[in-house]
Order: sequence, then structure tokens, then C-alpha cells
Amino acid sequence: MDTRGIEAALAKKYKYKDLPLDLIDQYHNFFRENTPAFLFDNNEQPLFTISGTKLCDRFNCVVIGDYGAFVEIEPEDSNEKQFVVAPGQEYRINDPRYSKNVKYDWLTVNDGSSVKIYRQKKIVTYAAYKPGKYYVSVHEVKPA
Repeated sequence: MDTRGIEAALAKKYKYKDLPLDLIDQYHNFFRENTPAFLFDNNEQPLFTISGTKLCDRFNCVVIGDYGAFVEIEPEDSNEKQFVVAPGQEYRINDPRYSKNVKYDWLTVNDGSSVKIYRQKKIVTYAAYKPGKYYVSVHEVKPA
């Protein structure tokens, strides 16, 4: 099951604050159970967008947070030459009022998939994301 609709509803309701303690295990388990199995089988495999653009040669792990499950990718393992700033998200990088404060840069690839790639900039409390790494929803990737 693609959990992105549930993730969006949680984000809207809780505004990316930590989920209430009584919900954390429930949603973390739900996101884990709905992560495609191939992502737990072998992280030494390339991942592609749904449209077929290669995102990485390998990935570190799947990170389960309060707002979904995401594949963690090292910059050196990524195909970052294909990554571009998502349309409308240039302010996150170019506007000094925001660029020093945003938690992530929002990237994508020009292949029609609308894949959302996070380049994490700051630590957050709702997931174990690491600054400098890339994150992509488990529902926006496929194996070779």
C-alpha cells in the first residue's frame, strides 16, 4: 500500500511536529509494514524513479519516521548530476531569508515522475535523517 496520502494527512494535522507518543509505534509499524520488501532485501542495488531514471547505485537503509519511510542515499552513491531543484522551490537555496533555515532542499529529476528528493540540511526530531544525505520516499523508487 502506498502510504503517501496518510503521510500527507499526518503532516497537515501535526505540521511536522513529533507525533503524540501514543501514535508513534502505530505509525512507524504501519510505514514499515507497507515498505516494499525489495528495499529490505538488498541495499547494494541501484534504485530508479518510477519513470526509469537512476537515482543511486546503492542506498544505506530505510529510515522510518513519524511521516513515512524513506530511502537514505549517500551523495557519492547518488546520481546527483540528474537532480535539479524542484520548480517553485528555488527559494530554499537562493533566498538567504530561507536557505539558512530550511530543513531540506527539495530536488527532483526531469523525467515526469515528480519524484521528491530531500537533501537534508538540518536534524529533525521526527526522524533520524542526517544532514548531507538524500532521502526519497519508498513509494517513489523501484529496483532495476
